[in-house]
Amino acid sequence: MQGKKGIKTNRMVHQAGLLVIVVCFMFVSAHPGVFAESGLGFRAVPVENNANLWWARALGDVNGDGVLDLVLQNDNGHGGWLGWYEARNGGKSWKRHIIAKAAPGGGTFACGDMDIGDIDNDGDVDVLGFKHPGEWDRGGDPTEIFWYENPAWKHHRIGEAADFIKDVNLADLNQDKKLDLVAITYVENKLAVFRQDSPKSWVKVKELKVENLHEGMDVGDIDGDGDTDVATVGYWVENPGGDLTGNWKVHEVAAKWHNQGGDWSKNATKVFCRDITGDGRAEVFISHSERKGYPVAWYHSRNPRKGPWTEHIIAKEMPAAHTLQVFDMDLDGDFDVLAGMNKSRARALGMTKWPVIVYLNEGDNRVWKQYLITEDGIYNGQIGDLEGDGDYDIFRLPTHDAKRFEVLVNQTKH
Repeated sequence: MQGKKGIKTNRMVHQAGLLVIVVCFMFVSAHPGVFAESGLGFRAVPVENNANLWWARALGDVNGDGVLDLVLQNDNGHGGWLGWYEARNGGKSWKRHIIAKAAPGGGTFACGDMDIGDIDNDGDVDVLGFKHPGEWDRGGDPTEIFWYENPAWKHHRIGEAADFIKDVNLADLNQDKKLDLVAITYVENKLAVFRQDSPKSWVKVKELKVENLHEGMDVGDIDGDGDTDVATVGYWVENPGGDLTGNWKVHEVAAKWHNQGGDWSKNATKVFCRDITGDGRAEVFISHSERKGYPVAWYHSRNPRKGPWTEHIIAKEMPAAHTLQVFDMDLDGDFDVLAGMNKSRARALGMTKWPVIVYLNEGDNRVWKQYLITEDGIYNGQIGDLEGDGDYDIFRLPTHDAKRFEVLVNQTKH
């Protein structure tokens, strides 16, 4: 099923925005103490009211106007189109653009994640596209990876991953000023690394099986040696440097994130890398994206290669925490944590409220004050500075199958 063609008129968008803003203020009045103490506030602006399984999304200034746009693949469960939503009037209204209705050679786009970046180093943002028939239909089929050149949207092939991709990152892995790509898949538990030799020439330099690899990945310099490593499901994978063909050694962070049994929900996480201690090494943040009984936590080690890793609890438990982001939300100079439940999955686990919370860092990375945004859920939530005004906004889908997609614009006073 495709998303609705075209977009709402400005008048309809404005009316919908007023409705959502009223709802947002209802949340404020329901929790006056939390909101008053934090000084935070958000204004909800609708982007689309007919989203269709918008799992794969990325934020970036596609047209170079200084405002963040939204890049996405539609209907990732069954396969759909590749496109972007242009932020107009400083993000007050949005216009849909289709990059490609079909993948190269025919077929659809589908992925669990998305990333964008300046792949050809020409100063604008290019877009990834993942050719796949859809996770819910044929998750075991391989994924063919392309990148689309801004602004003409000519496609170029990168390579192929073993099956449906759950997470992907663009990063300069070998420090040659060219973006490379790392991806993980669930069905075959594979981590794949693609080195960019030129925008039109890519080499899959590594594909390794990682035990119980499922969902949740980010990149950062975890060992402080100057190159970019990979964190995923309670592991970190060490970048060998050089031409990237060496041994990508898998290290333990915390086994409880990848030693689970049972159904498809096992070993599913959200992961974020951020150096919050200022020691030059990225700490690893983890939550469980599908199950209950797991915390929102961050991990630090003085010796990442040998361990041990110390767990620091942000929240003792958050079921189906399918959003995990680390940014300075209140602009006080330290990093805060956004975490929230996927509404549909948390409801299946027996939860009757589905909180989305900013955990405000009190300055020592140990004490976290809760700021409740809503109790209506969030799925693959992302943070970015929409208007370029210096504070961070939240891009939100309440649940994996929600129709309404919105941006919560930060109203924090500077």
